[in-house]
Amino acid sequence: MNSHGSNRHSYVIIDLAAIRHNYHLLKQISGGKRLIAVIKADAYGHGAVEVAKALSDADAFAVAAVGEAVALREAGIMQKILVLGGFIGKEELSTCIQHQFDPVIHQQTHLDLLHRADDLKGLQVWVKVDTGMGRLGYALEIVTEVVTQLEGMSTLGAIHMMSHLANADNVESDFSNRQIAAIQALRLDSYEWGVANSAGVLGWPASHDTWVRAGIAMYGANPMSNRKETNVDLKPAMQMKSRILAVNPHKQGDVIGYANLYTCPKDMDIAAIATGYADGYPRHKVETAQVSIHGQLCDIVGRVSMDMITVDVSGLKDIQPGDDVTLFGTSPEVNHVADCAQTIAYEVLCNVGAHVRREYINIT
Repeated sequence: MNSHGSNRHSYVIIDLAAIRHNYHLLKQISGGKRLIAVIKADAYGHGAVEVAKALSDADAFAVAAVGEAVALREAGIMQKILVLGGFIGKEELSTCIQHQFDPVIHQQTHLDLLHRADDLKGLQVWVKVDTGMGRLGYALEIVTEVVTQLEGMSTLGAIHMMSHLANADNVESDFSNRQIAAIQALRLDSYEWGVANSAGVLGWPASHDTWVRAGIAMYGANPMSNRKETNVDLKPAMQMKSRILAVNPHKQGDVIGYANLYTCPKDMDIAAIATGYADGYPRHKVETAQVSIHGQLCDIVGRVSMDMITVDVSGLKDIQPGDDVTLFGTSPEVNHVADCAQTIAYEVLCNVGAHVRREYINIT
C-alpha cells in the first residue's frame, strides 16, 4: 500500500481564492503589466491544473519543461504557456509548434533547430539574455546578432525578450539595477520584455516591462529580505495540517527524540504530531519552529522524525489525541518554517505539496 497522500494524517488545504487575490494584487503592484503566472513544479506543490483553471483570466502561464505544458493543454488550458527551459531536441520543438507553446531560447542549439525546421507556423519565442544569473541565456555581446537571425526566419512569429533577476529579493543589493541597466544598454526597446520575477514585482519597479512573472508571491509567500518590515497583502494559499497522536507527561531532565537533542528544562507535556520529513516537512531545524494548536503557537522540541514531530504543549489545556494541528498557513507562516530550517519557502511548499493529499477550497 502506498504510504503517501491519503493514507497518512498530514494534508494541505489550498485556497484558490487566495491565489486569485495574490495574482490580481501583483498585477496591480506592477502597474497593470501583463502577468505570467508561474506554475512549474506542479504550481509549487499547489497543483498546476487546478491553479491554472482557477486563474481563468491570467495573461499567460509558465512552466519549466515541455511535458508540463502538454499536461496543461490536455487539461483544457488554452492561454499562452511559456516553457522556461526551452526545448531539448527536434521532437520537443515539434511539440511546441503543434501546441503553440512559447519556448524560451537560450543557446546556439535552439537557433540551429529553428533554422532547420520546415515551417515554424508562427511559433512565438522568448530570447533569454544572461545579464548576470549565469545559468541560461545568450551573452550580452551576441544578443543583437541572435535577434537578427531570428528576424530572418520567415515562418517564425513574434519575438519576445526576457532575463532573470538574480538577487532581487535582497533590497540592499544593487545587482538588480546593474542587470536592468545592461538590458537598457542593448537598445532593443521595440520588443516586448519580461524581466521581473516575484521579487522584481515587489521591490524593483524599474524591472516592470510589458510582461512580469510571479511565482512564489502568487502562492502567498513574500520573498523579500525586508518582508518583516513591509506590509504586502499576500494571502497564504496553502495550509499544512495534521493531528495529535499522543500527549505524554515528561519530567525535568528527560530527553526527547533522536540523538537526545532536547532535554526538558522542567516538567512538561509533550505532544507527538503525525507529520515528519516523509510528509515533506523539513528535517533540518536550527531554530525553534512552531506549530499552532487550538489557536496558540507551540514550540517544536527535539529532532524532526520521518513520521512525527514532538511539541511542547505544557501551556495548553484539554489537549487530546486527534486534535488538529496547523504546521503552517496564516500562523505560523511558511516563511517561519523555512527560516528555521535554513531554507526558502519555495522548497517547503514544493516538498509538502508533492507528498501529502490536497483539499481545495474556493474553487470558483
